[in-house]
Order: sequence, then structure tokens, then C-alpha cells
Amino acid sequence: MVIERVTCSGCSLLCDDIIIKSDGLYIEEVIGACLKGKERFDLLTAKNRITKSQIKNNGELQKVTYIEAIERAIKIIKKSSKPLLYGFSTVSCEAQLKGIELARVINGFIDSNSIICQGKVLNTAKETGITLTTITEIINKMDLLILWGANAAESIPRLLNKILFSRGKFRMTGREIKTLVVIDPVKTASFGVMGVRDIALQIETGKDIELIRVLKEECCKTGSIPDTGVGGIDKDDLKRLLLHLTGAENGVILIGQGLLKTQEDGNVVKELLELVQLINVKQQKGRLSVFMLGGHYNMAGFDHVALSISGKNHSLQFSNNQLVETSETIVSKIDKEDFDCSIIVGTDPISHLPSRLSKKLMKKPLILVDNKQSATSYVADVTIPSAITGIECGGLVYRIDHIPIELKKLLSPPSNIHNDEEILIKLIEALKEA
Repeated sequence: MVIERVTCSGCSLLCDDIIIKSDGLYIEEVIGACLKGKERFDLLTAKNRITKSQIKNNGELQKVTYIEAIERAIKIIKKSSKPLLYGFSTVSCEAQLKGIELARVINGFIDSNSIICQGKVLNTAKETGITLTTITEIINKMDLLILWGANAAESIPRLLNKILFSRGKFRMTGREIKTLVVIDPVKTASFGVMGVRDIALQIETGKDIELIRVLKEECCKTGSIPDTGVGGIDKDDLKRLLLHLTGAENGVILIGQGLLKTQEDGNVVKELLELVQLINVKQQKGRLSVFMLGGHYNMAGFDHVALSISGKNHSLQFSNNQLVETSETIVSKIDKEDFDCSIIVGTDPISHLPSRLSKKLMKKPLILVDNKQSATSYVADVTIPSAITGIECGGLVYRIDHIPIELKKLLSPPSNIHNDEEILIKLIEALKEA
């Protein structure tokens, strides 16, 4: 029995302090992992693990060999003139690179989960600029943490444990000198970790942008906070929030999916990034930074890979095997039904996307590469099982704070199961030979 310290690919935090006990064939015990991490390792023997390729014949799913599934996928792709590729946030950067190559070979459109998550912040930052930080910096330097539309306690379970309760290199104290602010319309589990010095702001739904604008005004002149408060937050709490924003030595705003949802009154992300810039101009001690909370363990990776190849971090459209300009995204493509087949890698859009988009996606042939059953696997025309990255295969990934991490192979996958990169290479080679 070998005891080994490994990196967990259960979420984007990529904790590197997980201990496993393994005999080389099976993992006997996992120590130190959260529920998400445990679920990741449990997938090895879970009932919802996909171990056989499947194709749909006359509306019925039937098990086939790996080669038969590849051949059926090739037939679908060859008939397609507007293929759509989506997902790629739970695969290695090497697989993401091959995904983009496949899109070029078949003149397709490729996008990742980032476009409906942290990609929104990165896109806006092209206009406003952005001040980013890392987990290490937060642990060592930050005395103000703001969870904005983010339920970190449940979405990334060990994040608060690391950044809120750790002492850090330059601090003699830890949690005692850190102030936590939670801004959310819903009283989530993250409210449960708050202490007496922390600030809980239960804002009204859709009023975030009003709060940001008041804070921007108050940064430039005093006395602009309304007596009635903003969005259900009273004047006193607003003053406390502003005092912490402008007076903290180093602060960070953790942006969650709750803030990224569409709001009718302007661009909330743009307004927030402008607020950060305003505060940093006035800041005399340190700085205020932004931290994007993306759940999938390599969501940030696709942004880096796409940017290095194309100069764009998302929504790559190919024509005549060359990258062309487009203003479309995965959402607009599906909404307009501007595609005739889809290749989904490592995600479950049928469950995650709004029902109107899911229904349109199901109308066209769908090829799925994934390692666990989902709503998408039940409707897919072709399902090709893949190895579990970080356990059955290795590769480069990017942590939530855009730090590159190399994952290692711990065990061999079941026979006739290949990793995502190998599957995509097989498709590329078969299409080039055709």
C-alpha cells in the first residue's frame, strides 16, 4: 500500500494537500478532501461512471465498441457544415488545444463554459482593466474579503478555510484581523461563517448595480449615500462597507455567478471593475483586487489556451481552416440554431443551460465525450467515455487564480477508455484521412 500526496481535480481550487492510499490498482482511502473532492475520487467506481461507448439507433441507446462510436461520430461530423464545440472546462490544456485544432479542421465554432461564467469578467476587463490576485496573496496579505454573489462555502468548500482562517506569512494573527463581507440576495451557507466584526448585506435581487453606483459616487464626494439606503441595505451598513473598502490595507472582491447574471440596468461587471479602479486611485496603504470564482477545475485553462493561439479567450469561429471574426457566443449560436451538430466535451449543457437552449441543442445530432452519466448522455447520439483527468491521466490545468498546475496520472483507466486528448486526436486524424 502506497501513501501519496496528490492534487485534487474536484473543483478549480485544485487542493494539493490530499492524501491517498493506493495499491496501484485502486484507491483505498482519500484523506483531506471535501465533498466535491471525495465525489471526484468516488467516480472511479460510481454507478454513473460511463465505461462503454454508446450510439443511438431508432431512439434507443445501445452499447458499441470505441471504434464504432468514433466511426459514427465521424459520419455525423462529415455531414455537418456548421459544427458546434462546447465544454472543455474539465479537461487538460492539452485536450483543449486539440479541441481548438478539431474546430479548425472541421470549420467549426468552439466555446467553453467560461463564456457564461468568469469569461464575462475577462471580456469586460478589456475595456476597464482589472487588478487580479492569487490565493497566496490573499492568505498572506488580505484583511478584507468580499463575497459578492458568491456562495463559496458550498461552491468551493475549502476556499474560505484557506483564505479566511489561515494566518499567512506576513501576519501574526489570522481570522481575528480579517473582515468578511457577504453581499447576496439569498442567505446562503456563506453567511454562516460570519463573525461579530463581519458585515452581512442581504441585497434585493437585481439591485447590485445601484449599490455599486452609490459607492462610486461616494468615492468621489462625501454625503451621497441616500438616507433610505440602497437595495434593502441601510445607510449605516453602507457607510461601514465604504469605510472598509477605502481603509483596508489589502482587500479582495470575490465575484460569484450570482453577480454575473444578466441585469437590465447596465453592465454590472463593468461598473464593479470601475469601482475597484476608483478605490485603488485613492488607496494609500495597499490595493483592492478582484478574484473570479469559476467552479470547473480547468475553466481558466481554456481562456489561456485560446488566448495564446488566437488573441481571443473565447468564441472561436473557423472558416476555410482559418480563424475569422465573430460576435457570436455559444448562447447566441444555439438560440439562433446556427449549427447542425454539436460536439460536447466534459460538460452537461442539457442540465446547465436554460430549457429553451437545451431543447434547441437536442434537435440536432449531438456527440458527447465525458466520463459520467448526465442528462446530456441520455440524449446524445454518440457517447464516448473518457478517462478521469487528475486520476487516470495527467496534464496541465490552471487553478482558479490562473496559476498553472501539472496533474499527474495516479491509476490506469479501464481497458478501452482513452483520455480526452487521445479521443480528439483520433477524430482529427480520421477526418484528415477522409
